[in-house]
Amino acid sequence: MTNMNLNDAEVVVTTQCQIDNDTHEGDWFQLSEYGDTCEFHNACYSYFINENNPVFRFLAWENIPDILINKEWFCPNFFEIRDALECLEESDVDYFMSWCNYHGHNIATDDPHLLVSNYLDNHSSHSVMESESVEVPDDSIYQSAYYSYFDFERYSLDIFSDNYD
Repeated sequence: MTNMNLNDAEVVVTTQCQIDNDTHEGDWFQLSEYGDTCEFHNACYSYFINENNPVFRFLAWENIPDILINKEWFCPNFFEIRDALECLEESDVDYFMSWCNYHGHNIATDDPHLLVSNYLDNHSSHSVMESESVEVPDDSIYQSAYYSYFDFERYSLDIFSDNYD
């Protein structure tokens, strides 16, 4: 399964100009140092201050699933996703990603806070406290509910009536 510890995410950033010149100048950026995409991009622009309108390329990354990054693209919602996933237990993150895939949600494009909220609503645990005792009601309650829901008398009259000639 993919590693989704986005708090430890890091990426090597360079520019297309550096690749074209075969200098491959770039550096690792710790994404935990940035609060949003704007801060991250400003840091990248500051690093490549000598280039006019640099086109960023991402040569390597760690702790980022491939759905959120490739060599030419960095998910603009990355920091929102990172913040939303903090609401989940670390052990639930992989289950959350499987749940997103199963239901056709794309974590890179859909609202991550809404997805996490829906996941938590559908997967919240309702465990019984050990000190609580579970009372099982009388069978007569179940029987009366069963017989009132299924009107057997009406159907028995339809099936066993004398009008089968």
